[in-house]
Amino acid sequence: MGKSWKSNDLDRFDSNSDKFSRAGRFQSAKSKKSLNREDTVWVALSECHIADNVVQHLLARDYGQIEAMRVQFEDGKEMVRVVLRGRVSGGYNVEDGRHRVIAAKLADMTFIEAIIVGS
Repeated sequence: MGKSWKSNDLDRFDSNSDKFSRAGRFQSAKSKKSLNREDTVWVALSECHIADNVVQHLLARDYGQIEAMRVQFEDGKEMVRVVLRGRVSGGYNVEDGRHRVIAAKLADMTFIEAIIVGS
């Protein structure tokens, strides 16, 4: 399990399809488009969709981790941005950061810092 809060090199998203370079620029493998930190946006949590059964599963399995993140949100700790993909019906699917989105909702936050991928 990696850290979810920002520290030295841990604030770069990395997966098979999309990643951050050493310089902190986001590179989408599909579009080859680079994004700067300025391309992050604040998204209303009400627009971040995670299926109810997935939320229940993650809470049952990883409650301690989610609770620790909730406390960090409430303490004002700067967290790693989540990665979202737009939905045809509106809102966003969570590509990376389901635990952080759930923790932010439990902390009664209204917005979360995110990177939007895909078009």
